[in-house]
Amino acid sequence: MNHSLGIMTLTPEETNSYFLEIAKESLSHSIDLYLFSPKGISPLNETVEGFHYNRLSQKWEEEAFNIPAYIYDRTYYQKDIQSRQAKAVVQWLKNQKQIRFLGYGLPNKWHLYEKLKHTSLAPYIPETFLVSDRIHLLNLLIQHKDIIIKPVDGAHGYAVYHLSSRSQEIVVRTTKKQGIMEQSFPSKEIFLKWVDRIFKKHTFICQKRLPNLTKVEAPFDMRILLNKDRNGEWREFQRAIRVGEEKGILTNISRGATYHSFTHWKEAHSSIPWRFMEEEITGILDEMPLLLEENFSDLFEIGVDLIIGEDHSLWILDMNSKPGHKVVGALEPDKLSSLYNAPLDYCDFLSSQSLSSLRRGDF
Repeated sequence: MNHSLGIMTLTPEETNSYFLEIAKESLSHSIDLYLFSPKGISPLNETVEGFHYNRLSQKWEEEAFNIPAYIYDRTYYQKDIQSRQAKAVVQWLKNQKQIRFLGYGLPNKWHLYEKLKHTSLAPYIPETFLVSDRIHLLNLLIQHKDIIIKPVDGAHGYAVYHLSSRSQEIVVRTTKKQGIMEQSFPSKEIFLKWVDRIFKKHTFICQKRLPNLTKVEAPFDMRILLNKDRNGEWREFQRAIRVGEEKGILTNISRGATYHSFTHWKEAHSSIPWRFMEEEITGILDEMPLLLEENFSDLFEIGVDLIIGEDHSLWILDMNSKPGHKVVGALEPDKLSSLYNAPLDYCDFLSSQSLSSLRRGDF
């Protein structure tokens, strides 16, 4: 008997290549695949309007169907009313006993920091401040001279600002579609008016800027994709170096960064004590998913961003339970079939397990 798996995203697109490839691979599994938005769900009669992958025509077809028993959540929320409504529906879904998510997600960046600073990963977590008070932010800038602020619930490098204090002025830099935008504030008063404006839109966390620049002053970090295999065991699926634009701020691929082979990067940077560094990285990656699941809820995949400091120190910059997958196609396309099968394999694994041990996530 087939079981049903729904891929959930805010705006379902039949042309999305990742979802389409998963659909093609589903033909070799006993899985009926669906694609839908939380906006298409009617909680009253527990049905959904979305797409069903027709195994005969091998195409997505519009259909109304029962809520699938398993859900692969790829929903990114904005600040609009529709997103708020969708969030409420997803929380309702997570509370339904007969529905199981492949992964229940992680809380915002501040809640993550608050929890992880009391674990064995604490030495790798940069000191982080929640800032909603303008004077608090100004004092942090005066103290550290060079800081990064980002929204607690941000993704894809959106609304990340680099603030620096130089002699008589404060310089703010951010990345927009058209490139790096820079603004100088000649006085603290004018700067604080700008802070008031952005604080109305987001709640921010603040960290001292970590020195992670190449020789041409491009930011770089390490992106590692972890996911669960067909036995429900965590594995490292892909490791890469991301390099942003020269004099840039971000290493997000959506903001102009590029992927580089980790092996080639090691060869080109032979002065780094890689043997010790890799042992440390392995230790972090072994502990992280277990700690996250212990403190929050069941997960299926995690994107981990690590920074290698100039002094060869390691820092966990970010953890994302809905990571992108372009890194695999960019560096090791022969692993793509395994990538597309991963949610299907894990769904098969979950269908063989009892529901009693499940920890359901929360926003």
